[in-house]
Amino acid sequence: MIFYDYSIMYDVIIIGAGPAGLTSAANTAYRGLKTLVIEKQDVPGGLPTLLYPDKIIRDHPGFPIGILGKELSRMLFMQAKNAGAEIKFDEEVLGLKKKNEDLIEVKTIQDVYEGRRVILCTGISNMSKKLEVLRDYSGPNVHYNIENISDFKGKSVIIVGGGDHAFDTAVQVSDVTKSVTILIKDKYAKAKENTIRLAEEQNVKIFYNTEIVKVLKDTTGLLNEVQFSNRETGEKEVVDADKLFIAIGFEPVRRFLENSGLDLLKDGSVKVDEHLQTNIGGIFAAGDITGEVRIIVVACAKGIMAAVYAFEQIKQPYWLH
Repeated sequence: MIFYDYSIMYDVIIIGAGPAGLTSAANTAYRGLKTLVIEKQDVPGGLPTLLYPDKIIRDHPGFPIGILGKELSRMLFMQAKNAGAEIKFDEEVLGLKKKNEDLIEVKTIQDVYEGRRVILCTGISNMSKKLEVLRDYSGPNVHYNIENISDFKGKSVIIVGGGDHAFDTAVQVSDVTKSVTILIKDKYAKAKENTIRLAEEQNVKIFYNTEIVKVLKDTTGLLNEVQFSNRETGEKEVVDADKLFIAIGFEPVRRFLENSGLDLLKDGSVKVDEHLQTNIGGIFAAGDITGEVRIIVVACAKGIMAAVYAFEQIKQPYWLH
């Protein structure tokens, strides 16, 4: 039998320790609210830590020459901790339950917590989308993030995807690889123009209207070539592929959100009002989980907004009356 400890009740429970969650936690804690952050991973920072720790983030305010993803994550984590927020790692949230007008239960795989308000900062996704052509292949040379750039040294790298993640990765590895090729399914790339130009300047080959139709293996069963096809002309080409990097997006986080009774939009994001409150009173959402502009600075800004609105509901300061 599992016994849950309800002895500690929090003012605010924040789910997710990415940029939105950590910024939100710093702002609720600084306002005197007892704050708990619950993070599924064993490290803080969200995507900047897990997906692109060594990428230079150039569009975040206050860093004129940019900042590494892992360094920005570290600073956001320090800020939340210094403000007094409590942060738990390696703990996945299974569901939310509103017990009364001023009490929400958060159930995780390890415990149950109670808070007066909850702010969802889970991000929109929890795992990379897979290519259908790779459904029967799970070799070690297919990647979804870069853990060690030296693994790509001297390799022929094929990158699938047309967004910032694909082009940032191409730029990041181009100095050490033998060659880099980007395959984009659409007629245009969605990445930032300056990143596209930088990739072109570094001799990254870019193919539009193109998709992989077949993967070829060597005698040991390891992928070593890919065949791709132009979607308009049908023309096919086979190229070397020591490494295959997939950057086509992420699967949405839905299960525990749907099970908790939250209204979701078609893309899996949570529907919120102008105060970032969901259809369940007292449960707010911020960051990538709420909108179309999914960049770090917007996630941080929404984290602050959700923190302020939660504070106003709990404390009901005199200036609101």
